[in-house]
Amino acid sequence: MLGARELLAVWEQGSAQDPVRRALTMLVAVRGGTAGAAAELDVGSRDVLLARLLLAIAGGTIPACADCPACGTTLDVPVDVAAVAALPVLEPGIRLTARADGRKITFRLPTTADLLSLRGCAYRQARAALLRRCLIDEAGPATVVAAEEAMERAAPAGAVDLLVCCPDCGRTAALPLDIPALLWAEIQTRAAVVLRDVHQLAASYGWSEADILALSPSRRASYLALAGS
Repeated sequence: MLGARELLAVWEQGSAQDPVRRALTMLVAVRGGTAGAAAELDVGSRDVLLARLLLAIAGGTIPACADCPACGTTLDVPVDVAAVAALPVLEPGIRLTARADGRKITFRLPTTADLLSLRGCAYRQARAALLRRCLIDEAGPATVVAAEEAMERAAPAGAVDLLVCCPDCGRTAALPLDIPALLWAEIQTRAAVVLRDVHQLAASYGWSEADILALSPSRRASYLALAGS
């Protein structure tokens, strides 16, 4: 759980970052350490840890919205954050195996460091390069398919889809779940509330931001109620 001071620090740093680096900033807030170390965690485990923070601050099921890929209608989509938060977290750098064409292949899971290295690449080019980075053995067509399927089984949080049905056009679609984006939206909302509270208390009492953020949430709420009375 992030305190008010930590929340604003994450919000301030993340506001100037692209989504991939922002996910690292939020992950460091969850697990500590450096961004470099956090980048070595596989993407699925990263999203599980971020889902656990989202669960702590927003609850087990949160509302989200998405556009229908067929007609563009905005859909309300409930997200079961608790289910994602309950998935396993793997050790960084772990090597896994799968079978393809009757032989064993060895691979590792993609990390945020991998994603950062492929920024600017076209989707197909990036996907092929990502698989080359993760496969320890020589990659043939059957090897690639087997490795992708094994990666999803080993770290399912990295490939969660939400099944949605559009009430307007009746089409059903699977939309990828973006846990970092949902967590960032929650952090933005909560940071705006904290900043508003700081502004109101500073204007009413002349306190510094540090003094206000040092207050417990209940004491801050009590002073806000007095300031508004």
